Formats: sequence, structure tokens, C-alpha cells
Amino acid sequence: MQERSERTRARLVEAAAELFDRYGYAEASLGDISRVAGVTKGALYFHFASKQELATAVQESGCRLLEETVLALGRSGQPALQSLIDTTHALAAWASADPIVRASFRVGRERAGGERPVLNYHLVCVATTGRLLVRAAEEGALRQGVAEDAARTLVAGVVAGIEAAAWSGAPYPELSAQLGKAWALVLRAVAEEHAARGLRTTPPAVRRPEPVAG
Repeated sequence: MQERSERTRARLVEAAAELFDRYGYAEASLGDISRVAGVTKGALYFHFASKQELATAVQESGCRLLEETVLALGRSGQPALQSLIDTTHALAAWASADPIVRASFRVGRERAGGERPVLNYHLVCVATTGRLLVRAAEEGALRQGVAEDAARTLVAGVVAGIEAAAWSGAPYPELSAQLGKAWALVLRAVAEEHAARGLRTTPPAVRRPEPVAG
């Protein structure tokens, strides 16, 4: 019974993400979401009391994907700068094709001005990449004289550029190529030569990581 309930909840989150991505938060109705998920309105309300709860669940799913990816990259033992680059390439791939991430970005934009506090996926991405930049600084990878907040602003701009380019409909190969060129410039500006040497600015093989236990 619990397994079936979890499957129903997952279908609702996936359906909400599909419709939020396609039509936006305001235009996606709970009736349409339950229809796409193949469940009754009663089943929807059993799991989610409101559309805002569904929107939060979609963004939380995107946040888990990001967190699990960063953890997997950290376990690889590679430098923090490489993990930072790879994280932005993963974001670019998801922002181009993954409804959960695309909807997470869109809901964050559309609900940011609401009266109630909402999860903002863009800000979560900026904070996550910022933490990777701090790790890179701790590893001695940032160029002497480069202020950490200035480097953080550059990286936040990279994240914003990914979101904007994906939203404009840029095809993923074009977005990926642009991101690689952007990182080549950013590394020249902020990274010590020894730290930048050997780093890959092109994307790794991007896939959803295995869920972290617990």
C-alpha cells in the first residue's frame, strides 16, 4: 500500500512538472495535473493540499537531484573547480530537457513575488555553486588578488546564463558549447594557472545519479 502511494505521489509530481514547464504555474490546473497523472482529484488532495504544495514538491525534487549530483562528484575525488564546472554542465543538460528542473526554474521565477515564502530553485543553484567555489578557494585554486565575492558573482552569472539560454530555446549542443567557452574565460580570470591546468571545460557524461541512501 505504501509503495503504491509513493508511486502515485511521484506521478503527481512528474505531471505537475510537465504542466508547470509547458504552461506556467498560473495556467496549470489541479484538474489537468490529476488527469495527466492518471489519478482522481481525491487522490491528488490526499497527497497535496494545494497547488503551491505541489510546486514546492517539484522544486524539492530538483534540489535533491542537484544535491545528489554534487555529492557524487565530491566522492569522485576530483578538484572542486572541476566539480563546479561539471555541476553547471549538468544544470545545462537538465534545463534543456528535464521537466523537473525546467519546471523548478520556472516556478521559482513565477512565484518569487508571491506573498508567501517559496522555494526558489535558481537561488538554490547559485548557493550550491557558491559552496563549490568556497571549496575551490580552500584548495588554493583561486588566483591571488581575486576577491571571493567577485568570483561568486561570475559563477552566479554562469548559472543565470544557463537558465536564460535554455528558456529561450537554445538547443543543448549550442548551450553546452557556449558554457564550455564561458568556463575557459572564467578560469583565466579567477583560477591559478596550476589549478586550471588539466581541467575539462566540456561536459562529462551527464546522467541522473543514484539516490543517496537515507
